[in-house]
Amino acid sequence: MPKIVSSSVVSSSDHAAQNDQAKSLHVYYCLCSEFLLVIDADLRQLPRRRTDNSVIVSNVRRTYKLTAEADDCVLLKRRDGYEKQFRYHCPRCNLTVAYEMNEHRKSGPYTYILDGALTNIQGSAPPNAIIDVVPTTSKA
Repeated sequence: MPKIVSSSVVSSSDHAAQNDQAKSLHVYYCLCSEFLLVIDADLRQLPRRRTDNSVIVSNVRRTYKLTAEADDCVLLKRRDGYEKQFRYHCPRCNLTVAYEMNEHRKSGPYTYILDGALTNIQGSAPPNAIIDVVPTTSKA
């Protein structure tokens, strides 16, 4: 007679509560609600770039997947000279959401996420996404 071997697996939603908060994944969406980024850190806790307040994502220390599409290279004039940015945009609405300094994805030390371009709540824009512009009156 053959030997019968059985095994069982117990699953519970309690395991989700036991996971360490630092090891959880964070999901971010474009302003149009398109899924764009999953990362192992909260973007609000990452350092920011002084020149444009973009979130600095280390390509060495962080694990992430950015589903934005590569866009054109843009040359910006900065106070200290020029800066070349290889930009990424949302595949759904074409909003620019991130950039790198190197042409190939994740080949440089950092990826920069533009301030206010992503939200962690689908269908809801972050407070810094929309800036009120005060109209100026011109004197003729």
